[in-house]
Amino acid sequence: MKHVDPKTRLVDVARRLFADQGYEGTSVRDITSRARANLGAITYHFGSKEALYHAVIASCAEPLADKVAQVAVTQAAPLDRIEAVVRTFFDHIANIPEFPRLIQRELASGRPLPPPAQSVIHRNFGVISEAVRLGQQDGTIRPGDPLLLTLSVMAQPFHFAVAGRMILIAAGIDLKDTATRARIVDHVATTVRRALAADHAESHADAADDAPEGKRS
Repeated sequence: MKHVDPKTRLVDVARRLFADQGYEGTSVRDITSRARANLGAITYHFGSKEALYHAVIASCAEPLADKVAQVAVTQAAPLDRIEAVVRTFFDHIANIPEFPRLIQRELASGRPLPPPAQSVIHRNFGVISEAVRLGQQDGTIRPGDPLLLTLSVMAQPFHFAVAGRMILIAAGIDLKDTATRARIVDHVATTVRRALAADHAESHADAADDAPEGKRS
């Protein structure tokens, strides 16, 4: 069996418990008991339950920001970068099933946004807004307030991943089905592209979609 250090084990256990029971509903004793650690382990490794909670948020969110940052350094066209960010977001949350539930609980709590979450949002916002700015410069992204366009990009995958889960489940859509999930991701990526694209860029994309299979570039 692979050895997991106590600090990592505490974060892993706390992530599941915070997602299932919420911050207030999860006790230090719950976490340490399931992590097979002594009662003082959280204070020793993190300083407090709140600091552990921040570490849990960071463990979910910071890898996403790192992946999004990798998109920023590519030489892809602005719309392609933005689509890559959207797909990266969906891929990331698929690998951390607790992440959407943690976000839902955080939204419902009314507490100030944890600093790790604020930091990641700022990082991701910067990547997308820069791609929007570059697309407006080269004419592939329509004119408009870059701030609002960036917010719209972020809202689409966020809604489907978090708030939209309830609607999709109510509609009888199985989010665990790989093909169905891929269809949703494709839909969101296409919606974002067409919402941002300048008229001529969108027309070109439509023409490419409509072209016979053998004549698509």
